[in-house]
Amino acid sequence: MRKDLCVLWEPDADSAARLEALARAASGSAFLCTAFHPHITLGCYLDIQEEALAAYMREFAKQVSPFPLAFEEIGLLTPTVAACFPACVGGLRQHHQAFHQRYDEYADRWTSLSGGLYTPHVSLYTGPGEVDADALRRLSRAFAPFCGTARVLALSWIKGEEDYEILLRVPLGEEERA
Repeated sequence: MRKDLCVLWEPDADSAARLEALARAASGSAFLCTAFHPHITLGCYLDIQEEALAAYMREFAKQVSPFPLAFEEIGLLTPTVAACFPACVGGLRQHHQAFHQRYDEYADRWTSLSGGLYTPHVSLYTGPGEVDADALRRLSRAFAPFCGTARVLALSWIKGEEDYEILLRVPLGEEERA
């Protein structure tokens, strides 16, 4: 079945916890919405066959070892999205280019090779309008650069705004786990 799907890098548990803490700081709340899922999008694919992309993703993940992530700065991705930006080291950019050698024609303009707009990030906070100065101050006070590891490649079905389902998770450099 054709769906809109995203392929995601999932970080190690410690990095995910730090990113969640940053999201809580930005929101000013001790609680996060249930849709928060720390990840770096590798690609968003529109109207693509799930089975074909999943098979490609499984093979790709076997060939990639876990790799370092350096979360170096925070800021605005757009006026309405606060994000944490990893440095493009450790394979992040190279793996993006390698993965997109196939199915790039289905990728959206933000993640395709041809679009040239790929900006690796972890979305932390989306305000009801523009991210306000208070949210940015809280986020800035809570942030210190940190390192982590990309450990898993995941396939996500985008069902709608803030609604997704993780369909498949494949540890890097290993066979898929049930």
